[in-house]
Amino acid sequence: MHFEKEVGESLTYKFAQAAGEMRAQGKEIISLGLGEPDFKTPDYVVKATMKAMQDGFTHYSATQGWPDLRKLIAEDCNKSYGSDYTMNDVIVTPGIKSAVYFALAAILEPQDEIILISPYYVSYPAMVKLAEPTAKIVNVTLSKEFTLDAEKLQAAFNKNTKAILINTPNNPTGMVLSKEEVELVVQLAKENDAYIVSDEVYEKLVYSGSKHTSFGLYQDIKDRLVICNGYSKSHAMTGWRLGYAIGAHDVIAKMNKLQQHINTNTCTFVQVGACSIYKNDPVHIALYVAELEKRIEYFDTELNKLPYINAVRPKAGFFYFVDISATGVDSNTFCADLLKKTGIASTPGVAFGSEWDSYVRFSIAVPMATLERAVGLLNDYRYEG
Repeated sequence: MHFEKEVGESLTYKFAQAAGEMRAQGKEIISLGLGEPDFKTPDYVVKATMKAMQDGFTHYSATQGWPDLRKLIAEDCNKSYGSDYTMNDVIVTPGIKSAVYFALAAILEPQDEIILISPYYVSYPAMVKLAEPTAKIVNVTLSKEFTLDAEKLQAAFNKNTKAILINTPNNPTGMVLSKEEVELVVQLAKENDAYIVSDEVYEKLVYSGSKHTSFGLYQDIKDRLVICNGYSKSHAMTGWRLGYAIGAHDVIAKMNKLQQHINTNTCTFVQVGACSIYKNDPVHIALYVAELEKRIEYFDTELNKLPYINAVRPKAGFFYFVDISATGVDSNTFCADLLKKTGIASTPGVAFGSEWDSYVRFSIAVPMATLERAVGLLNDYRYEG
């Protein structure tokens, strides 16, 4: 198999691995790199999954996903979007990455163009090139305030544009597309007969004062829309590998063919256990968000005191994307030096697009005491070459 240059080693995991090696040597490591919630998976999900195993749900399920779960997902989305999806418009996958990749593989054909909003999730370019190696990636760069430039976006669309892959709320910036920005994307997709693949995994982790606008609300593009989502962030289930896609029926059908030949099915007892998510009040989410907002308020205040950091406060999720251009070094150099001198693991901004090599991503998915320890070390840190 030929690997395009975009299919490289993930820098998020590369630095996490380096941090792990240092920790194994007995060095103190403060991991602000990977985006894994430090919260606990709700007990009702764990209990329902254990019961599913005990009750014998340990064999194959339908390739497209456990029927009860698909029905519950469709009903939940219909309630949120005012839509009329059925279980046949849903596919359950081993993680949200699989959902995004299968959607791209189902949509893209040779020489198609696809728009990415930069900075983008680190795996998006690789996913595109694995789905269709000849596809042309067109990047639309956000402003320094992480807003979408209407003229840049409009200029990116043309007759060859097959899709736009978009992530809101966004990793790594924590920005949330406004209603007007979402409607602009919808309008341009309609005008150019392009698909929208929307990754909305952080939708439930939005801070007070901000509001997530889902593309699912715009049902006039239903036949050109695929929404990818899951429970990794909202229910602290990263290790469960459970995601889903809902949207254009013909795309979902193609995604199901891919899953038949690659995964066979998503873990059966995990799917059965996940049905409990729709049968219990998500009271934990408000607690998650309140804790994340408290952390981001603290981190935002403290980091903007540092002479070498300039930052825009996130509106959602658990990442903080900061400008380190005052140091005069690239993001790889900064992250490597920071890890070596302080034990703080972070992620180079270049991982999220070449235009962002003067940025670094920090994760706040750690206890407040860990953030406080990190701030103390960052106060003392200086890059000296």
